[in-house]
Amino acid sequence: MSDTETGTDPEPIFSAEDGLEKLWVQAYQGEVLGEELFERVAAQLDEDGEPEHAAKVRVLATLELRTKEAIAPALARAGISTEPDTEMLSLAVALAAGTRAITWEQLMDSIENVTVQYIPLYARIGELDPTEREAAELLVAHEEALRDFGRAERAGDAATSLDPVHALAHMR
Repeated sequence: MSDTETGTDPEPIFSAEDGLEKLWVQAYQGEVLGEELFERVAAQLDEDGEPEHAAKVRVLATLELRTKEAIAPALARAGISTEPDTEMLSLAVALAAGTRAITWEQLMDSIENVTVQYIPLYARIGELDPTEREAAELLVAHEEALRDFGRAERAGDAATSLDPVHALAHMR
């Protein structure tokens, strides 16, 4: 059962004591993870004969890639590496394999469960470093678009579910 279904809050992925560098690394590597995960899930969906779902998940992979690229200059200004963490890539492989055992609706639930954890992390970056507020707001907006996509898919709005993603400036 998901946290959404139980009404409980998910375990926070950061604490108020976490420094800016740690949050930036977590944010960037989260995009690395998301891109790899969505690429692998899309490939699996193609293999499983679900090309429409695969195409949507590829759009999500592109969103993660473009978001990662958009925030890379902020990491460079902070002197933080943008090399993909091999642990994140390995985790993406494991998570993608795990999605074979769940339904599309459960996958959409998992997207919301993740986004509700990352949105506050991204907002915190903007609070700690107002000079990078634009990058932090882009991160929040992309996470909200992912969440809204999952919600629309669960509600049966398949024809318009990607609209929030396509509406983002860095996706045009």
